[in-house]
Amino acid sequence: MKDMENNFDLFLRCLGEAGRRIDSHYIKLDVAGSAKQIYRERVYCYELYHQLRCVLGDCFPYELNGEIDKAGHHIIQKALGAKKPDLIVHVPGRMTKKYNLAVIEVKPVTVKDKPDKLRDDLKTLKGFLNEAHYHRAIMLIYGDGSCDLPQKIQTELENFHEEHILLVWHRGPGEMPVVVNR
Repeated sequence: MKDMENNFDLFLRCLGEAGRRIDSHYIKLDVAGSAKQIYRERVYCYELYHQLRCVLGDCFPYELNGEIDKAGHHIIQKALGAKKPDLIVHVPGRMTKKYNLAVIEVKPVTVKDKPDKLRDDLKTLKGFLNEAHYHRAIMLIYGDGSCDLPQKIQTELENFHEEHILLVWHRGPGEMPVVVNR
């Protein structure tokens, strides 16, 4: 278990460095024909995936995968249905806590206005912790740097009462994501 925690701590440090490398145009996307910018979760997730792969390199003992559809998996389908976390860190083909390091859901800071969506993602994370035996789960919230992490989001996680879900806040470009509740 100590190796798992060491690997998870290493992963968190790599997540911090990867987040620091994400430029503003991956956090908020320009809208054509408008001065407006909007959050697009997929754009952010794809860049986070890319930066994480660069930082983790090929020697990290787990693989990073994005949004794997586990709906046909004999263990997960029964318990979780068609849930697809944004990122998972695991050893493919193994389904024990020893090989499932982390499951990650990502949301823009605007999720504060959609508490049901946040709760659904927290339920997904809890399901992967309990049914798929992941070591830890991460709820990563990202913003544009112009605000602090809304208290509504912190309160939702506190009310959820799951100590293995870490709330990670990525304030904006050039900043390292930080664990809020460890």
